[in-house]
Amino acid sequence: MKEIEIPLLETQAITMRFGGVTAVNSLSIEVYPGEIVALIGPNGAGKTTAFNMITGVYTPTEGRIMFEGRDITGKRPDQITSLGIARTFQNIRLFKKLSVLENILIACHLRIKSNFFSASVRMPRYRKEEKVMREKADYLIEEFGLSRYKDEIASSLPYGL
Repeated sequence: MKEIEIPLLETQAITMRFGGVTAVNSLSIEVYPGEIVALIGPNGAGKTTAFNMITGVYTPTEGRIMFEGRDITGKRPDQITSLGIARTFQNIRLFKKLSVLENILIACHLRIKSNFFSASVRMPRYRKEEKVMREKADYLIEEFGLSRYKDEIASSLPYGL
C-alpha cells in the first residue's frame, strides 16, 4: 500500500487583519519535502506578513498553519524555531566584529539544552554540546564553501559571502 505524503508545511486559508486592513486574505499553500517554493508579489502584497504568520511573529486572524502534520497556529516564534522552521531577513544581521565561525556558532546555540550557568562554568554537558556545535559549524562552513573565510571578521567580507 502506498503511503500518503503529507505536506511539510501547509497553510489553510490564513488571513491577517490589522484593524480594517486585510494584509493577507485566505492564503492556502502546501509545500512538500524536497520542493523549493517561492512567494512573489509587489511591495505591499503581504509576503512578509505571510512569513510572520508562519514563523509565529503574528497569529493569523483566521485559518491554520500546519508543520509536519501538527498545528502550529499561534505558537511562539521560539517554539516554531525549535520545530525546524526559521526565517532569514533581507537585511543581513551579523555580528560584524565576530568571525564567520563565531557567527555560525551563535546560531547553533539555538539548539543547545544547557542553561546559562552550565555554559558559564563549562560543565561536562555544555562541553559536549559545544563540541557538537563546532563540528556542525565546521560542516556548514565547508558545505557553503567558506573554509578560507572561517576566521575572517564578518564585516570584512563581500556582501554576497
